[in-house]
Amino acid sequence: MFVTVVAVLCRLSSTECINEIVTSSALDSAVTFQSCILNGQAALAKWKEEHPIYHSEAWHIERYKCVPGDYKLAHHKV
Repeated sequence: MFVTVVAVLCRLSSTECINEIVTSSALDSAVTFQSCILNGQAALAKWKEEHPIYHSEAWHIERYKCVPGDYKLAHHKV
């Protein structure tokens, strides 16, 4: 099953939250729905640490979603 891993990131200084696609089955064939559910938190922590924008302490991962199919970002706040 094709799956997209989506992080919901929020700024600590405000209520602003956004969706950000972390990876998908198209980008990494090892990503499955089950691997997203079981290993998502650890993978997201590593992704955040390496991300050029969200690695700072100003952002935190509020939650993440394992979305079946090809998720498209809407360009609005969550």
